[in-house]
Amino acid sequence: MDNTNIVILGGGYAGIEAAKKLHKQLRKIPNVSITLVDQNPFHGLITELHEVAGYRVEEDSVKVPLKHILQYTKTKFINDKVISINPEVQKVFLENGELQYDYLIVAAGSEPTSFGIPGIEEHAYTLWSVDDAVKIKKQIIKLFEMAQKEKNPEKRKELLSLVVGGGGFTGIEMMGELMQWTKYLAREYKINPKEVKLIIVEALPEICHTLNEKLAKKVSDYLIKNGVEIITNAAITEVSPNAVFLKNGQTINTRLVIWTSGIQANSFVKETGLKLAKRNRIEVNKYLQAVDHANIYAIGDNAFSTDEKGNSVPPFVEAALQTATVAAQNIANEIKGIKEKKIFKPKFHGFMVSVGSVYAVADIMGIGMSWLLATAMKHLVNLHYLFEIGGIETCITYLQHHFLSRARHKPAFLEMLIDHFNARSRSYWLAIARIALGFVWLFSAVDKISHGWLTAGDKLVSGASLQLIGPNTPAFYAWFVENIIYSYPLFFQTIITLTELFIAVTLISGAFTFFGAAAAIGMNINFFLSGTGQLYLLLAHIPMLGGAGRAFGLDHYIMPYLMKQLRYWQRNDTIKLNLWN
Repeated sequence: MDNTNIVILGGGYAGIEAAKKLHKQLRKIPNVSITLVDQNPFHGLITELHEVAGYRVEEDSVKVPLKHILQYTKTKFINDKVISINPEVQKVFLENGELQYDYLIVAAGSEPTSFGIPGIEEHAYTLWSVDDAVKIKKQIIKLFEMAQKEKNPEKRKELLSLVVGGGGFTGIEMMGELMQWTKYLAREYKINPKEVKLIIVEALPEICHTLNEKLAKKVSDYLIKNGVEIITNAAITEVSPNAVFLKNGQTINTRLVIWTSGIQANSFVKETGLKLAKRNRIEVNKYLQAVDHANIYAIGDNAFSTDEKGNSVPPFVEAALQTATVAAQNIANEIKGIKEKKIFKPKFHGFMVSVGSVYAVADIMGIGMSWLLATAMKHLVNLHYLFEIGGIETCITYLQHHFLSRARHKPAFLEMLIDHFNARSRSYWLAIARIALGFVWLFSAVDKISHGWLTAGDKLVSGASLQLIGPNTPAFYAWFVENIIYSYPLFFQTIITLTELFIAVTLISGAFTFFGAAAAIGMNINFFLSGTGQLYLLLAHIPMLGGAGRAFGLDHYIMPYLMKQLRYWQRNDTIKLNLWN
């Protein structure tokens, strides 16, 4: 039987989702190949680029290697640039070769559009790639360095006036980062913070027009409270090297304009020969097939799709994921011989926008929230997505970058805490304490066994050899001992003895040390409640939770293996025993 080749162009949100869904549907069919092509070796988290541009996190925090995402799947990754496609011969032409396809998914993403405004492409900074974010970060640092040396008040004002063009989500999130970071930059470069001018320019009557009026006002009030000037009903008409001109006649002298006001499908799409709609987006039917080629699907920002009311679907991440799911399902159905096709019916669950690291607003299925609750929700959504594509390691990396990183300056006390959390020591020192504690538990368990704890009925529990109720025992624990433990003494003696043996084995062998240490802490808390606990033993087990079994212990081999099994299970709903490589 001939091989069926599926090619996905783009490793963004839509492309990855399509690859995941196709793998799930077709992994057991041997004559199907899936290939994903992207010019970058990583998946960029473009919804978090403002954090890099505002130096909240380093650039690596928004990069997830595509090989890691596609590991243990049917999808092959090719790191190359797509030049064009030829739908007539069903080929994709790359810089370094070509690919034959039976089904093609175009998920090449978007790029900024200037709407023909003079000077945008030459003088404004866009925020649509990791490189863009890094350029903005470097320019901001450069401006503060120049301002520190500049004596001319007007030129100094020009250097310290930072403009964001666009009051949509991207523009607001970018301004939120600037709002926080510039305070520390001013201190670092010995500049009066009042000299820094932060300005949002929006052509519409209000910012965040996608949000409901109440949440949009909260964002506006928060920005104004923190010194941001918001200019609405003022379209940008021109950008020069040192000024931005507005339709209302206003001119702002500045060396930094961050343009976030518009996107269009990647220019590559114009080279496909497919029928296009607005902003280079491919015209598709309700199944997301290109209207002029049924074996080509467009998803994410590359698809000009509509909802049930006929409105065009905006280029949101959730839309990208949903279009990818539909396209993948329809291709899989056709390959399996299922005639039924899935219709794209977008259903969005809400919107979230952060304004710096501590404030955010969110509208989740009609429920509005703000401040830390919305901030926490945004982190949880990010973690959920990262777990889906990269597993628990990717989530840990995210948490480290966001909460244990000193990318930009933070309050002194917080920086001190981060430094202490990031302090490193060789884990083999923990191995000494781990093994010693293991033998403490082993001797205790052996002693209990030798005194008949597994066979001696109730005499050890209720007798003088083990006092479970002391003068400082809480009333609830005393009630539990008298009414539960004393009623089933042999059962609880056995549980305690076996738990001590379990703790001893895990600590001495260094296998599943975290669980052994957690059990030990639980046992010590129990001893404290009975009045017989020792504080040093409780405290000594806490460091064992932090990977003490990875040096001179079996966790050095077990944990990486289990991580690989978890990734394999995520992608295949099963486990595979030979994952050592």
